[in-house]
Amino acid sequence: MNIKAIALDMDGTLLNKSGMVEENVIIKLNSLREQGVKLFVATGRTKKEIADVLPAHLDLDGYVTANGMGVYTKDKQLARFSLEENLLQKVIANARKDRIYYEVHPEEENRFALEEDKAYFASELKKEFPKTLLVNEWNSRKEALNKNIYWVNQLSYANIVKVYFFSMDINKIDRWKNALIELKKDQNFSMSSSSRHNVEMMVAGISKGTGMQLLLDAYNMSKHNLLAVGDGENDLAMFELAGHAVAMKNANSRVQAQADEVTDYTYEENGLLHYLNKLFEILN
Repeated sequence: MNIKAIALDMDGTLLNKSGMVEENVIIKLNSLREQGVKLFVATGRTKKEIADVLPAHLDLDGYVTANGMGVYTKDKQLARFSLEENLLQKVIANARKDRIYYEVHPEEENRFALEEDKAYFASELKKEFPKTLLVNEWNSRKEALNKNIYWVNQLSYANIVKVYFFSMDINKIDRWKNALIELKKDQNFSMSSSSRHNVEMMVAGISKGTGMQLLLDAYNMSKHNLLAVGDGENDLAMFELAGHAVAMKNANSRVQAQADEVTDYTYEENGLLHYLNKLFEILN
């Protein structure tokens, strides 16, 4: 295994349950980069959401944002896509009718939702905590409701890179996913989930895999030298691209089955650091 680049998912992989990067992980990643390994983040988060949580002293070479809707090197924007406005109007109207929690995300500005929907968002988060929900996603939703969502009286549909949908109830989010699948028969868009409790919509044909390929091309690197680490179904396109794919222990069985190996520890147990220490001890 000749690793020249590492692509990391954020939530459930790089970040701890509080949504931060542990200092010992930063030290390890910076050390690998000093040895010549390129470091990339590939996430469902937008560019703003990445900047909100990644510390300045974690030096990265590139970013795939919003599941491939934005792609950036340190110095250059390689790609940016946005969702079609009429499609957004239709989907969000349907979500509100079904009382589905939603967040509308521009790439570099605050996520937003309608002020009049805040009450039913709050009631969603008061439901019984399911075993299938990871603590980090629960914490992120509480923080979004209390601090991160910009509450508006009228929605804007221009330059939106993704819409995030969530439910504490798996049956409810599954019904919503099925509704989106039906809509896809007439409307061209793609869907992605990072957990059992969410689904996001993006431009058709866009994924973490397409974004990562653009980064590899920009650095004239082969996919065979790429190590990809993640925990969600939205990481599978990146797994398929990479020379070596690693699923976190907290990933579901489908994601683990598509990986070349699984970490010994979960994201809550600093599993990424344990894995990188073990791997590079073997390689060196």
